[in-house]
Amino acid sequence: MFEGKKLICPVSSSTKFSKIFTIKKFPIYMGVVKKKYQYEYKDINYYINQKTGTVQIHPRVPLKKLYFKSHGSGKIGGTWKSHHENFFKFFKKYLEGKIIEIGGGHNSMSKYFQTINLKKDCKIISFEPNAQKSKLRNHQIIKNFFDYNSVKLNNVKDCNIVVHSHLFEHIYDPLKFLKLIKKVLKKDGYNIFSIPNIKKMIQNNQSNAMNFEHPYFLEEDLVDQLLRGCGFKIIKKKYFKNHSIFYQTQSINKIQKINYFKFNKNFSFFKKYQKRINLDIKNINSKKQNKKYFIFGAHIFSQNLIFNNLNTDGVIGILDNDSEKINQFLYGTKFKVYKPNIIRKYKNPIIVLRTGTYNKEIIKQLKLINNSVKII
Repeated sequence: MFEGKKLICPVSSSTKFSKIFTIKKFPIYMGVVKKKYQYEYKDINYYINQKTGTVQIHPRVPLKKLYFKSHGSGKIGGTWKSHHENFFKFFKKYLEGKIIEIGGGHNSMSKYFQTINLKKDCKIISFEPNAQKSKLRNHQIIKNFFDYNSVKLNNVKDCNIVVHSHLFEHIYDPLKFLKLIKKVLKKDGYNIFSIPNIKKMIQNNQSNAMNFEHPYFLEEDLVDQLLRGCGFKIIKKKYFKNHSIFYQTQSINKIQKINYFKFNKNFSFFKKYQKRINLDIKNINSKKQNKKYFIFGAHIFSQNLIFNNLNTDGVIGILDNDSEKINQFLYGTKFKVYKPNIIRKYKNPIIVLRTGTYNKEIIKQLKLINNSVKII
């Protein structure tokens, strides 16, 4: 996964950056833990490269701390289910020979491989530190990150296709990552992946766009440039709502020069984002006044509100649909996690909801539980 410690532009290797803004003392992990746990916090600093305008979050959190256990992202909800199904349809016809899946966890595409008749010569190799047992034949699981050491140790090469879903945005060194994918692919092999539509997410004030796990502003134009700069031809793209972008790319001999110069545009974009976040928090605080309320999402969504000056005096707890999170505590906070069904026993319950593209399906669910619910 390439643990980056220095602040370096992935396009120009420039080390000259300006700070855009900071969120002070933010939890380093975006999941849940048992009550007695020693929390760690770091400042989330948004930096922009003075030469190219690429935007990053720094400092990095060591990978072993950042991913010390799975937090279930991509596991729950109709939007994610639809994403996985549509992404699988996007690449399934290319599944032959030696297939690599990088990452996955709850987002793993390998479970969908069972729904089709794979050719007998197919071999699947999955790189996933938290991988579970597979029911597929010819499925090698490597419980490690996809890096040069694990590739060399397991003699991974001459692959037909590399697949990854919502992984690229987690990578600390995107160029090095793409070069390693190219190294393990056959000539004309495919690199097919899904990434979050980060620019759209930031425009919609979604806190899961950039954070300690997603350290780069991997907007579509930058991703295109990085791919071409590493010798990948973009064959096809597909947009899944405002949620994700699917890429089908192919390894070619031609390497193009990366041209990315967006300092003024990106600096302004993020300053406006900061302003919208602050205004939104003020609006929430004014609407709920001194009333008791819940926050939805035992994840980065709630953490971003809490650590951006949300008045938490009236918080009863956090609601979440993941059964594995119930009765635990949102990392970095004192707030317990409950099933959404708990709102049945409240008259006119108030819920603060800021989950971006998932809002619509969650509002529908909450109203079915208690039609008198008030969403802020």
